[in-house]
Amino acid sequence: MGKPLLAPALRLLEEGKDGEALALLQGAQEDLPEAERLALLGFVEARKGNSSAYRALAWEAAQRAQTPLTLYHLGLALPPRAGALALEEALSRFQGDAKGEARLHLALAMALERLGRPEALAHAALARLKDPSPWTTLHHLRLELFFGTTPLPSVLEEAEPFLPHPSPGVRLLAGHTLALAHLLRGNRGRAGNLLRGLLPLLAPPSLASFLVLGALALDPPEVRLLLEGAQVFLPREGWPWGFYLLARGLGEGDEACLLAAHGLLREDGALYALLAESRLKALGVEVEAPLAPGLAPGLRPEARAFLLGQAEAPLLRLLGEGPLPSLGPRGTEALALLLAHKEGLSGEALAEALYGEPNLGALKALLHRLRGKGLRVSCAPYRLATPPPSDLSAFLKALSQGDLEGALALYRGPLLPWSQAPGVEELRLELEETLRQAVLASGRLDLLLTLAERLGEDLELWEALLERLPPEDPRLPIAQARVARLRREYGV
Repeated sequence: MGKPLLAPALRLLEEGKDGEALALLQGAQEDLPEAERLALLGFVEARKGNSSAYRALAWEAAQRAQTPLTLYHLGLALPPRAGALALEEALSRFQGDAKGEARLHLALAMALERLGRPEALAHAALARLKDPSPWTTLHHLRLELFFGTTPLPSVLEEAEPFLPHPSPGVRLLAGHTLALAHLLRGNRGRAGNLLRGLLPLLAPPSLASFLVLGALALDPPEVRLLLEGAQVFLPREGWPWGFYLLARGLGEGDEACLLAAHGLLREDGALYALLAESRLKALGVEVEAPLAPGLAPGLRPEARAFLLGQAEAPLLRLLGEGPLPSLGPRGTEALALLLAHKEGLSGEALAEALYGEPNLGALKALLHRLRGKGLRVSCAPYRLATPPPSDLSAFLKALSQGDLEGALALYRGPLLPWSQAPGVEELRLELEETLRQAVLASGRLDLLLTLAERLGEDLELWEALLERLPPEDPRLPIAQARVARLRREYGV
């Protein structure tokens, strides 16, 4: 019994052409080893969301013949602890075939990830090394987000080119990786935009893994629609239903959903069970045998903050629309100016920037109130002795270090858009123009798209983006339409 149709069947599945693959597998009894045919038939069932059929077929396939392919699918189909053991055994027995080994390392990485174990990253790296495909690359990058040390901007830069890939599965995995990276950076808006573009591709079981990201990145009405659709398709058991319950619990603060999600995910999606655990803790509910003490030390700092809420001191938000700090409008304006001028400002300069005239009496009264709020403002020149953490300071630092990805994540909008203080208006324009010119000079597609979306009506940015988008990029029609409209409106 030969294997002439194995490679075509695998290629069709990788390309997401499940119907064609199924037709090939059902008519290939004499041209495919029966064990491997059963394993692939089970995988097609898994794509439909039928995990019990996948498990049964993978088990039967492995009983007929233990090959790298059958053990790969058995490892994925079994619960992660049993699956990891099967895959470790397979790796000890099958060596020499680089693609086969890569497949087993990748499956083991996925099983260990579900258990929250940092060794998952090493196996993903080995899979990528032995077979550098889009799948192994993206899984490796995704696990870097949980357990690695690669800077988040580098992960984004590596994953971005896979977003327009012809395979829907690769596009989904790239989108999942990018959305997660943006959430780890605190950029909910960018993550939400990515997920909206991927929604038409979602189907069980891929739908389940996007529910939690959707609950964290999308607006409440969108989350409700996503959950209503998922309810129809997802089996009410195991990790897919655990993701549904977690997404619902995160969106609604539902204690019962969070507890149920924690129970379903603690041994079949442990990293996401940490989200349920931390949200329950915030609601004053302690779970039995919490996972955090064992899993938290293995996470990278950004993932720890994302999953457990152990973030640094909250930033004062001065960029974009948002609630005013308790300093009041004039106090907030003074704070922004002092944060932007770390070297300090003379009394005349600060008063001119705030009032448009050297009103030193009003300035001294204002600074007295700020000191009463706990801000340490020294004199001659006026400056902040201990500047509070703020998005403005972090933004300026990112710009000075050339970290445009970080600067864009922080730039949620113009500085204090409501302010008419002369110094704030001047600083607002200076910050935006500095960021614009840096992004235009970089020529990077991801940065141009993010800033173009953020500023909305900037023709120069949209034209620069349009010049760089390849013909097959799905964002090209959007850029073409925006440029055409802006040119009409501006009479260009």
